[in-house]
Amino acid sequence: MFKAIVSGVTGIALLCLSSAVAAPASKTGGATLIRNVVIFDATGQKPFKADVEIRDGRFSAIGKKLPKKRGTKVIEGKGLSLLPGLTDVHVHWTGMGGISRAETATQMLESGVTTSTDFHSAPESFGPKRVWHEQLISPHVVFTARTATPGGHGADWGDENMTRLATTPREGKAIVNAVAEYQPQVIKVFADGWRYGSGINNASINIDALAAIVQEAKALGLPVVTHTVTVDGAKTAAEAGVTAIVHAVQDRNLDEDLITTMLENGVYYAPTLAVYEPRPDKTGDSSEAQMQLVTRRQEASRYNLQRIAAAGIPIAVGTDSGIGATPFGESTLRELELLVDFGLSPDQALTAGTANSARLLGLGDDRGTIEVGKRADFVLVRGEPWNKVSDFRNIDAVFVDGEQVVKGGTLIRAQNSDVPAAVEATPVIDDFERTEGLTAGGAARLADVDSGFPRSVLIAQTVVRDVGGMALQLSADLSDKEAPKAFIVLPLSPGSVVPSDATRFKGVRFDARGDGGAYKVELVSKTGAASDEFVAGSAWQTLDVPFSAVEGEEFSPEALYSVKLGASRAGGEIFWLEIDNVEFY
Repeated sequence: MFKAIVSGVTGIALLCLSSAVAAPASKTGGATLIRNVVIFDATGQKPFKADVEIRDGRFSAIGKKLPKKRGTKVIEGKGLSLLPGLTDVHVHWTGMGGISRAETATQMLESGVTTSTDFHSAPESFGPKRVWHEQLISPHVVFTARTATPGGHGADWGDENMTRLATTPREGKAIVNAVAEYQPQVIKVFADGWRYGSGINNASINIDALAAIVQEAKALGLPVVTHTVTVDGAKTAAEAGVTAIVHAVQDRNLDEDLITTMLENGVYYAPTLAVYEPRPDKTGDSSEAQMQLVTRRQEASRYNLQRIAAAGIPIAVGTDSGIGATPFGESTLRELELLVDFGLSPDQALTAGTANSARLLGLGDDRGTIEVGKRADFVLVRGEPWNKVSDFRNIDAVFVDGEQVVKGGTLIRAQNSDVPAAVEATPVIDDFERTEGLTAGGAARLADVDSGFPRSVLIAQTVVRDVGGMALQLSADLSDKEAPKAFIVLPLSPGSVVPSDATRFKGVRFDARGDGGAYKVELVSKTGAASDEFVAGSAWQTLDVPFSAVEGEEFSPEALYSVKLGASRAGGEIFWLEIDNVEFY
């Protein structure tokens, strides 16, 4: 329904990306002395009883009958075991199940996960999210930049800002250098397009492009991990020299060539058994044929893990948490149990989830073992997980950087806000005058199109207006499917992490002209989205969209993230739209 108010003239437009981020500051706790605790240090030696001193966030002394220094907190370790905190090398912070990032952090800490990758954030959001995590009670988060091949897995929705696309060595190198300014700590490549025998395969990356990505990333000191699920895909990944394959190879039993190449190139293996576990809640509606496929994949996965482990290839722990009903934290504990079920010993599984996972991420000199000088990320549990790995579930305490964050299995205090505090919105959202292609607030403009293959194509570029100044021009070729869409997204802050409070304004105003068809403006807030339709002809007009006129029950201007402009029309249509001077009024 058309509710926008027409009042004047002017407008035209682009997409781009830029922003530098700072590494998060380490938290440091006061001095703590844990007496008479049994230590599994993940270095390869047998568990032993000793005292452990933690000072300034690191292990400062380990030994018998350590002296208590003034101001040191003492914890009696009798009946407890001390182990390194878990590192999960494959986590998608998706908000699965509607939970916030803060709740995700809580669930992982309560399961003993003290370091986690994030495979589900756009590079521009790394900086603001690092700042936000310093305000949360949180594990360390290792931010990961994503790349895929056109038509490949990981590229099946339209966000090419989060997942950059490469088909050639030149494109691969360019992607690594483009995301480097956001300080990723890992590069993930969606390399393998096999759909587990139950669907049409996606495209897979070629060896030349993958090798170029690896070469460029390693020159910057960045590990490269791959979504790889087939034997042939694993051979490509290993030959390219990736740091790790972070899924189970499960299309068939592997051969000696793969083992040899992985050993020669030092490739780690994190099979993410938890995401593939055929739990009843996942398989309840499956047909007999589908279950036969699952059984065959599981048999190949089990065989391949046993062969890889027996060959001495380092095993790490990843879960794919946040995808496919794979819960945060709990899945990491389950992964340890599944590794044992698939043939590892309990101490091998623990080493996989601690020392090996830290080394995979390039963090082995900093954490993952209980040694003097290492970061004091550790858990206290009741039991002996090196004999019975499920004892790791008996968590008594979790420490991050020497600070206790979990007591008796639950967070030691209330978690902070589920989103960052909103900042007061400024009037100008985007006037398209910045030469580097950012909004007036310094955020990268994004394309929002329908997902899948094929999908709609949106071209956005800045153009000069006849009255002077710049505007944004959108040209869209909508895919021939039901409800295709093409929108430009104007984030109110970099990465849409920090919301804006626009309650002092009445609504949104912008200049527009178009092909005479119907368009839509959408406002995205913390509590929900709201939209309004408008019509734009060939002459410039100024449109006012009051907050009171937009449709969306949960919408609130108290915490706005972005403004979107574009259209959803019949499949196969082409449209154009020019916009300028997008602002609050």
